[in-house]
Amino acid sequence: MNAKQNFAAIILAAAAVLMAMSTYVVDQREQVMVLQFGDPKAVVKESGLHFKMPWQSLERFDRRLLVQDAAPNEVITKDKKSILVDAYTRWRITDPLRVYQVARTQAGVAARMEDVVRGKVREVLGQHTLLEIVSGGKDATLRIKLMLSIRDKANKGVSELGLAIEDVRIKRADLPPENSEAVFQRMKAERNRIAKEYRSEGEEAAKEIRAEADKKRKVLLAKAYKNAQILRGKGEAETNRIYVKAHSKDPKFYAFMRSLEAYRESIGEGSRLVISPKSEFFNFFEKSTK
Repeated sequence: MNAKQNFAAIILAAAAVLMAMSTYVVDQREQVMVLQFGDPKAVVKESGLHFKMPWQSLERFDRRLLVQDAAPNEVITKDKKSILVDAYTRWRITDPLRVYQVARTQAGVAARMEDVVRGKVREVLGQHTLLEIVSGGKDATLRIKLMLSIRDKANKGVSELGLAIEDVRIKRADLPPENSEAVFQRMKAERNRIAKEYRSEGEEAAKEIRAEADKKRKVLLAKAYKNAQILRGKGEAETNRIYVKAHSKDPKFYAFMRSLEAYRESIGEGSRLVISPKSEFFNFFEKSTK
C-alpha cells in the first residue's frame, strides 16, 4: 500500500468518525436536547435521523407517560389523626429545556416533582377528617374529588419544572403501625366486652332454662308419684277385695294358703328356726301329722 492509499484510508476513517459524531437518531419514545459545551442549543422531538456539530452532546428525555410510585406519605387529617397515604403519579415531560435548566436530568426533576405531589397530598387531605377520607363522604365520591384536587394543585406546582401531571391516584390510606396497634387493642377490648356480655346473657338464659326445666321435672315427678299412689291404692284395694272374697268363700283354705306363703318367704334353703312345735306358725304341720 503506497502513501496515497494510506492517506485516503485515513481520510475515509476520519470522515466516518466525523459522520458518526455529527449524526444521531431520535427514538419515537424520547425527545433529545442538543448541548454545546453544556449550553442548550435545540430540542428535537421528531423521531428519525438528525445532524449536529461533532463537538455537541446530547441529553435524552422520555416523552412517554411516566409513573412515579413514591413511598407512603404521612398526613395529619383535620381531626388530628395521622395516616399513611400511598399514592402514585402519572406524568410526562413537556419542556425538556426547562427540565434541564432546573434539574439537569430526568431523575432529578422526578424527585422534585415527587416533593411537590407529597406536599399537595398533605395539603388537600389535611382539610378533611379521617372518616371522610376512608369512607368517601356522604355520596362516596369524595375520594375522587380529592384526587382531582391533588392533581390540579400539583400540576400547577410543577408547571415551572417543564412537567405536566396527568393523574394522581391514592392506592391506600393506613394508620401508622403504632396507631394501628392501639386501634387493634381497642377493637380487641371492645370485642372482649361484647363477648362477656353475650356470655353473661347466655348464662342468665341458661339459668332460666334450667330453672324452668327443674320446675317441670318436679311437677312431672309429683304428678307421676300422685298417679302411682292412686294406682297403688286401687291395686291394694282390689287385692284386699279379692282376699276378702276368697276368705269369705273358704276361710280355712285361705288361712292355709297364707301360711304356705309365710313358710315360703321365711324359710329358705339351709335355714334353721328355733320355734316351739306347738307354735301357731306350725299349726298346719301339726294337723298334717295327726
